[in-house]
Amino acid sequence: MPEKASIAVVGTGWWATTAHLPAMKAHPRIGKIVLVDRKREAAEAAARTYGIPLDNCYTSVAEAKAAHPDLQGAIVATTHHAHYAAAKDCLDQNLHLLLEKPMTVYARDAKALVEQAAAANLKILMGYTFPYLPPVAQAKRYIDDGLIGDIEYVACSMSSVTYDLLLGHPERFEPAGGFAVTGPTPQTYSEPTVAGGGQGVLQITHLAAMMFHLSPGMRAEVVTAFMNNLQAKVDVIDAMAVRMNTGALATVGSSGNLRPGDPGSVEVHLHGSKGRILVDGFTGEFFMHLHDGRQEHIPRHNPGYPGDVPLAKFVEILLDGADPLFPGRIDGLYTVELLEAAARSAARDGHPIFVRDLYA
Repeated sequence: MPEKASIAVVGTGWWATTAHLPAMKAHPRIGKIVLVDRKREAAEAAARTYGIPLDNCYTSVAEAKAAHPDLQGAIVATTHHAHYAAAKDCLDQNLHLLLEKPMTVYARDAKALVEQAAAANLKILMGYTFPYLPPVAQAKRYIDDGLIGDIEYVACSMSSVTYDLLLGHPERFEPAGGFAVTGPTPQTYSEPTVAGGGQGVLQITHLAAMMFHLSPGMRAEVVTAFMNNLQAKVDVIDAMAVRMNTGALATVGSSGNLRPGDPGSVEVHLHGSKGRILVDGFTGEFFMHLHDGRQEHIPRHNPGYPGDVPLAKFVEILLDGADPLFPGRIDGLYTVELLEAAARSAARDGHPIFVRDLYA
């Protein structure tokens, strides 16, 4: 194994320049950073900001790999609808992936990526963040140890401040100090052909992935959903009812219509045959109550946002051979299946959608 990782960043927009590139520049085990963007000027703007040689900027993954055959992995942080093509390009070049959420817009594409990676012995780490928080990790340990027994029902709720993005007004979302390099365009999260959806693919993807992470073996089987766009072109408020392959039932809901100053919630409440656990990624709250009377509680606090942790875990995959904590099959594919089925159901006024029919 080499001592330092060589990584390409595919897509040099808001999240890449706000989260990934600063973390990469600060990481002592990253040697080479290569930037790929179909708009070369975007890659060069990011390169100038973070002191990356302009010669390390390219407009395709194939071009970057040809110039830098030592590349080991790639971070894909393009717009949602571009995830599949960008990720496939990286796998075609034999690169491990840190893939931003959602994995893809369509389940068929997510399944193709999972199968291609497996066939090439490549690893896909999904860029989810909340499960790295200590309260969520504690919930995972207890569930894996069987403390709440077989999971029978899961109630998931996420509320966040995303309405301005979904309306196409990213300028209202801009931080006081401005964006690091560039921010979202008006179309990034508001135009269906670019965003692939609204609150579901932008936020519920976090919630659903955390649910599947905490619920071993669980996968959506049938989904019924309703969605409200309010004044946007994409969904802002979502309500889903799900039957899982294990027989467990789940409700998954979200609103993006909070206002600045409201911390929101990303809450998964798991009910099992021996008790229940509630955990919230935004507030850090953890609560467990078992049928035998045992209780544990971590009150609400400020757990922080571990935005740099996915990169650190990706480096461990590249240099140490570690396995992804959030692999493409479970946290990527299963989440996309749920979201696509929900979108199809909502488009048919709540008609139940079988996940198997996504592949028909």
